[in-house]
Parts: sequence; C-alpha cells; structure tokens
Amino acid sequence: MKPNINVERQLEVERLLAWEAYLLDAKRLTEWLDLFTDDATYTVSVRELVEPTHEGAPTIAVAEPPLLRDTREYLSTRVKRLDTRLAHAEQPPSMTRHLISNILVLEDQGEELTVASSFQVYQSRLDISEHVFYGQREDLLHRVDSSWRIARRQVILDTSLLPRTLSIFF
Repeated sequence: MKPNINVERQLEVERLLAWEAYLLDAKRLTEWLDLFTDDATYTVSVRELVEPTHEGAPTIAVAEPPLLRDTREYLSTRVKRLDTRLAHAEQPPSMTRHLISNILVLEDQGEELTVASSFQVYQSRLDISEHVFYGQREDLLHRVDSSWRIARRQVILDTSLLPRTLSIFF
C-alpha cells in the first residue's frame, strides 16, 4: 500500500526529525526533550533470531521485552544526569552524528501522524570506543499548540550485539 502523500505534512515531519537530530548531536538535550509530549513513551528494542519454523527457516523478530521503556519523565531524569557530568558511561562525552532517512508518513489522522524512519547513528568516545547503530523508528506525532510533538517513539536496532551501555538517544 502506497501512503497518501501530503507534501506539506511530509516537509513538516522531515524538518522536525532533522531539527531533532541536530539537537541530539549538539548536545542540546533539554531542547530535545521539548520535542516530546508530557505523556510520551520511548522504547528501544533489538532484533533476535527466532527458532526455525516448521519449514526450517529461522526468522528475525523484535526482542521482548524492550531494552528500554522510558516515560518522558524518566528521559528528563536521564538528561539531567548527563548534564551533571557524573554519568560514568559518558566520560568522556560521546560525539554523535544522527542520519535520518526514508521518512514516511504512514498514517495521517489530522492532529496525529504515524511516521516511520530509518537511522544511522555514529558514536565516538575519544580513543575509547566507536560504534555505529542502524535501525528503524516508528513515531506517533501529536499536534500541540500548532507544532508536532513526539508522543511515542519505538526504536528497533538492527543488531542484537550492543556495547556495555547505551548512553545515547536515537
């Protein structure tokens, strides 16, 4: 099924996600939080290989439960902790680059949009480690005071192998 494309909506969504990536890479995390609704949820899952079916072919599924299941309130706590410079996993702080692509408005309910996107996130911690994450996101956006806000984000990493700590946002 081909999504019905509203070019103006598509551009609004692309601008929002580009602005979000900029804020994350610039470490403007308090401003990043403002892109979420007060009741927002944020989950991160990984892929896992599932036992072969009766046909003998293994399948790849999303692992349950998710690695992270945060509320906006908990995201705010994580951001405040990162701002204290006491977060051991972020010493030295990560440098990141978020690349967001394949942005599709899957469903348009007027004041609510379901949006899919793909991402690549590069994370470097000064001569300590480098990681590249790939995956997909599905966002539920709500119109709040004439702006789009993220009400739900579901991140699915295209890996089951992770560094010791996930200290960045997708």
